[in-house]
Amino acid sequence: MFWDWFSKDYLTRQKGLKTTGLAILVVTLAFVVIISTFIGSVRIPLGYVVEIYGSQIPLVSSTFTHHYSLSAYEIIVFLREPEILGGAIIGISLGIGGAVVQSIFRNPITEPYIIGISGGASLGAVMAIVLGLALFGLFTVQIFAFLFSIGAVSIIYMFSYRRGVANPTYLLLTGIAISFFFSSIVALLLFSNYNLQGEAFFWLLGSLENITWTTFYPVFGIVVISSIILATMYRELDAMQLGEQHSRSVGVNVERTKLLSISLVTLSVSAAVSISGLIGFVGLIIPHISRIIFGGSNRYVIPASGLLGAIFLLCADDIARSVVNGVVIPIGIITGMIGVPFFLLMMRRLLNGRMES
Repeated sequence: MFWDWFSKDYLTRQKGLKTTGLAILVVTLAFVVIISTFIGSVRIPLGYVVEIYGSQIPLVSSTFTHHYSLSAYEIIVFLREPEILGGAIIGISLGIGGAVVQSIFRNPITEPYIIGISGGASLGAVMAIVLGLALFGLFTVQIFAFLFSIGAVSIIYMFSYRRGVANPTYLLLTGIAISFFFSSIVALLLFSNYNLQGEAFFWLLGSLENITWTTFYPVFGIVVISSIILATMYRELDAMQLGEQHSRSVGVNVERTKLLSISLVTLSVSAAVSISGLIGFVGLIIPHISRIIFGGSNRYVIPASGLLGAIFLLCADDIARSVVNGVVIPIGIITGMIGVPFFLLMMRRLLNGRMES
């Protein structure tokens, strides 16, 4: 009886600590958003940044004084704010996508890009740039990246689907093969169009600079809806981490869960990379940090991965905008320099047998 009481009390305290941890991440993200908005070539007082953000919050806007200038308002609202909030929503998409994909494939070194999202997106974007396509006006590159990304994952899934089952190993191997094939086509397009290599390479390395409110809103809607649905699937994803046979034994429809979760991750991440280009390592390293802090349950890992992904990406963007005066380095370079050492450390732990697959 004492043990039952102790166990319940312990679980309650653990749940409370994890909930508090998520609340701390939310506050941290809000702080990072404000600081990131403050950083820029034009110095705007931090108090103005807080006032401008506060003036846009319903119900509480009347409590904020308006001491800021019109120029400060325009710089923040029309230039920095969509970039910063866009970076946050992209980080959320990549972080949650990584957590979900690693749960499905039961593999600690998988990420959303490995199922063909990056290969399809890069082919669509580079094709639009190199061929000078303008079917959708200013949004042609983004829409081509989005459509080709979804098409690539659909092809990979169909190739892997046999007798009513999409084998995870076949999905990964097919994804790698198709991605290499698309990369070869991208290399051919860039090789034959030297003058456009700079623009294409900048997209391939990722950037938040060109995000506007027009491109932000549709991506925001897609990512938020997809993330909420994935967060409600934490029980099925927890079961999937223990294997497909175990999942079936506890009543999980494995193929439906796999198809729905992969579709939602593809939709969310494809929308995100369509406006930012390819940003690596976020979906790989962030879920591991989340599991170290919050344990193995996706009830906490999924939201934590989203919040940590947003915080990490905004901090990387701050470095990209600050490390060289007057020059914005592609953010993929920063995430790669941070992500590669972490990846090597993770592989070392894996080889030493201290990480569960």
